[in-house]
Amino acid sequence: MAKLSIQSATKSYGALAVLDRVSIDVEEGAFVVLLGPSGCGKSTLLHAIAGLHPIDSGQILIGDRDVTQLPARERDVAMVFQSYALYPTMTVAENIAFPLKMRGTDKARTRAQVDEVAKLLQIEPLLARYPRELSGGQRQRVAIGRALVRDPKLFLFDEPLSNLDAALRTDLRAEIKRLHQTIRRTMVYVTHDQIEAMTLATKIVIMSKGVVQQAGTPSEIYHEPVNLFVARFIGSPAITLLKGRVEPLGSGYGFRVGNEGAGTASDAIELPNAAALAELRGRDLLIGVRPENVDVGAASAGALPAVVDLVEPTGPEDIVTLRVGDQPSIVRRPAGTLTQGETVGIRFPPAKVMLFDPASGERLL
Repeated sequence: MAKLSIQSATKSYGALAVLDRVSIDVEEGAFVVLLGPSGCGKSTLLHAIAGLHPIDSGQILIGDRDVTQLPARERDVAMVFQSYALYPTMTVAENIAFPLKMRGTDKARTRAQVDEVAKLLQIEPLLARYPRELSGGQRQRVAIGRALVRDPKLFLFDEPLSNLDAALRTDLRAEIKRLHQTIRRTMVYVTHDQIEAMTLATKIVIMSKGVVQQAGTPSEIYHEPVNLFVARFIGSPAITLLKGRVEPLGSGYGFRVGNEGAGTASDAIELPNAAALAELRGRDLLIGVRPENVDVGAASAGALPAVVDLVEPTGPEDIVTLRVGDQPSIVRRPAGTLTQGETVGIRFPPAKVMLFDPASGERLL
């Protein structure tokens, strides 16, 4: 087990900067998820850690050892690939044992370690089978077992669940989390699936266009996004974002939805008192609130009028799209409580709202 430190890592292909001065610290025993849309640089960064793609500048340290210039075989890391990468002519036991065979480990010790890993992953009945005889989930367990048996300093996962169906992804995700809690090894995991990131990670690193946008716990990333990109990317259903302006409201300030009278909402959303809000008066901004934090009730004075535009049942709750003027607001509601076409009133709890600059993406409140 070891900590990982990436310091100002840069990687370009011609004029395209795939990694732009990326710096990340991973504590010993942490489960860090690199999350972002396709093409954001997360897989390139993982491959750079593994030594598969050299970086142009910067440093990569595993433990206290600078591995920036070392080949992959000398970094003491194990990688689990999306495509399993199993040897088709070897049995499950032989696939798991292969790294030990390459090290020259004696047969008795190899067998003991293979048995130990197979027991941990609950694949003991599969040891005599070949990869072609396994399901996708079983193949991925074998790939994880081959990584585990090496006992490396660092485990790297490159979208290991993306080839599986939804039910298998859920099951294997739980097994990977349980595995980390059992062995407490440092893991770095790449995905574009925010549910995987939120459920697995002790720390999430959100990337966009080769730049780290935010790093923090799942709770920090969700509840305290530092910019508009993170706020939009994390959360399902998506955060509600309404256009409008900051205006004086009583002894403080409020947010009036709609631009130049385009919206039907006439009541301002109360904002927490802050001296900085005076500087925002009159600017075109976005107010954001998570779907579970929108209060929905009967239309009344002091509430924003909204019309139920779409109801999507999910079983225990409905995902409801409201229309505030010409702008959508998505909320979670108990199943069957709202019907399409109904007019309601919504309120945003002041402590739960966020303000963003739509031009720069900067969070202002």
